[in-house]
Amino acid sequence: MRRHLAILVALILVPLLTGGCEDLTTLFDAYNSQNSENVNFRLLISDEVNAIGDFENLYVTITKIGVHKSGDPGSWLEFELEPAEIVDLTDLPGSNATEIWTGQLDEGTYTKIFIYVSEIEGIPNEDGDTIKLPSGKLHLSYPFEITEGELTEFVYDVTVVEAGESGQYVIQPQIAESGPNQEYEEVN
Repeated sequence: MRRHLAILVALILVPLLTGGCEDLTTLFDAYNSQNSENVNFRLLISDEVNAIGDFENLYVTITKIGVHKSGDPGSWLEFELEPAEIVDLTDLPGSNATEIWTGQLDEGTYTKIFIYVSEIEGIPNEDGDTIKLPSGKLHLSYPFEITEGELTEFVYDVTVVEAGESGQYVIQPQIAESGPNQEYEEVN
């Protein structure tokens, strides 16, 4: 382990000491371009404007995503997010979206996407409001294709709705604003 660390440090320090930051930038660019070749799927999350204005902040902790490949009932792929992604939905109204996972999926048709949520923390504009995701996950049935040589960018849109006038809110998927062909503006 120490040997690998020493090699990594040498790879970073040698360009700095011999050629300056330009060589380090080239090193990182080469690393990023090599790794971007393995990416054919990006999952972004957005928030359809409904009751999100009732919150100053609404933090959602996403721990895992799951996708289902068509044709085999047992074809679930799950990807742990380490570290978990913490997203403030108040930053994502309308077409604003942020990436929560990027990676490689096998070619083919996929029919469902799950987003697993471990925690929701809402800071309401008024006292007494609570927010829930009863199952601990968001489930969206929306077919999409993964094709060789193409990047599929899937926007998973969620919305916050008030249950009657109870002061209780629920997060749920918004299928009409979700999918691979949605226009979005990416925010960090």
